[in-house]
Amino acid sequence: MNYFEVFGLPELLGVDAPALEKKFHELSRTYHPDYFTTGSAEDKSRALRMTALLNDAYRTLRQPLRRVDYLLSLHGFKSDGSKVPQSLLMEVFEINEQLQDIRMSGGSDAQIEDLRRQIEAKRETFDQALQQATKDWDALVLKGAAESERKTQLAKLAELLSESAYIRNLEDEIEGRQGHYKKFG
Repeated sequence: MNYFEVFGLPELLGVDAPALEKKFHELSRTYHPDYFTTGSAEDKSRALRMTALLNDAYRTLRQPLRRVDYLLSLHGFKSDGSKVPQSLLMEVFEINEQLQDIRMSGGSDAQIEDLRRQIEAKRETFDQALQQATKDWDALVLKGAAESERKTQLAKLAELLSESAYIRNLEDEIEGRQGHYKKFG
């Protein structure tokens, strides 16, 4: 059972967050291990498995970037960075060098803020492209598009997610954060 199926959802990327949370709480009450304390060993084991699956599914589907990444994995796609354009890699490299220079030379807050704004603008551009690509995916699914069209869109989503990961990593680095599943959606 995949994460969309856990919640009875079609494989759409536009998820109604409040409805997802409500369904999560309903299912949590249904499968909570405390309700199976007097049940058979099999019932207790199933409740534990379902609770774990439910928690993993909710954590994944409530985060737009994780949701995209998960959908890609369901269909054999991976956002691995192997198809990132050379121009983007050069931009990221240059920004990384600037950031290192600023840090090593004790650069000013204004210089760091300028880099932060550049990175944020790039992330917002990728976020917009990714949001449009997710809407395009949903439209294809809802109209029952051919598998070839869906695969083309999944490839586009994988490419955008890979590219945006470079920018998110830069943003995380400048902010001193770990992980890049923030801010999209």
